[in-house]
Amino acid sequence: MVKPQTILLVDDHSLITTAMSALLQSMYPDVQIHVGATAKEAVELAEKYGDSADLMILDLGLPDSQGTDLLVRLLQNYPALKILVLSGNCDPDSILKALSAGAAGYVPKTLDANLLKSTINFVLEGGVYIPSKILSQQQSMGMSPQQPVVNPSSKVHLTIRQCQVLKLLSQGDSIKTICRKMDLSEGTIKTHVTALYRAFDARNRTEALIAARRNGFNVD
Repeated sequence: MVKPQTILLVDDHSLITTAMSALLQSMYPDVQIHVGATAKEAVELAEKYGDSADLMILDLGLPDSQGTDLLVRLLQNYPALKILVLSGNCDPDSILKALSAGAAGYVPKTLDANLLKSTINFVLEGGVYIPSKILSQQQSMGMSPQQPVVNPSSKVHLTIRQCQVLKLLSQGDSIKTICRKMDLSEGTIKTHVTALYRAFDARNRTEALIAARRNGFNVD
């Protein structure tokens, strides 16, 4: 089990940060927890600890931020930072938007403490946590069989967008080509590529593709 040294916690409700800090401290007695309550403070925490923090737990419903804007901004500036979204809003659209933006996972604020610890450990070990409701609702949300989907038999879980990037990487496409094909910014694509490398514990494209094949992903 990975033992985190530094966790950044950002939520605008002091009751949540107080309870979550106590819970995290009980899970990981030696961890240092740095708390923020606004998007501005989240950016400041990232500027100070983004290169060394093991994890940021982030509420997207901050008063000075909208949607996934803050998440995208943080990951563009600190692509190696693992960000676990903690939210009271658990509708499928919100979850998919956060995961597609590069979040390392999405969990409800009502999640059981033991499940939360398992989720955090999974993310710290390089996984991308996708709520089971999203996996089970993919077809009901109109996704065709031809679309890339996560591989539920693998211990590595990727977002649909990350699977799309992985497929294009396997075809030899450059970052700029992937940007053009997916109509996304270079910063966003680089964030997804970094997340893929992290998920497969890879240092480059070749290692990521080899690991993806071993984990059952279609990259041929």
